[in-house]
Amino acid sequence: MKRWSVILGVAAMAIMASSQARADFQVIRWTSGFCQIWDHAVPTMPLPGDFKAVSKRFKTFGEAWTERGKLVGKGTCW
Repeated sequence: MKRWSVILGVAAMAIMASSQARADFQVIRWTSGFCQIWDHAVPTMPLPGDFKAVSKRFKTFGEAWTERGKLVGKGTCW
């Protein structure tokens, strides 16, 4: 019985390690004008709900950070 527990545990870990985690980042703008990078892996929505998505979704935080910098440069965000 102990052997099967170990085998099943190793198999479960292998399956979890082989599945790729998908991170989605997006720049959101609050009504105050402040822009923030939101990680869609967080299971809840930002609070309070007075925000608007101002970019597409990006796979990495770095891509979203670059986009936020462009939006700040344009004056869309601060």
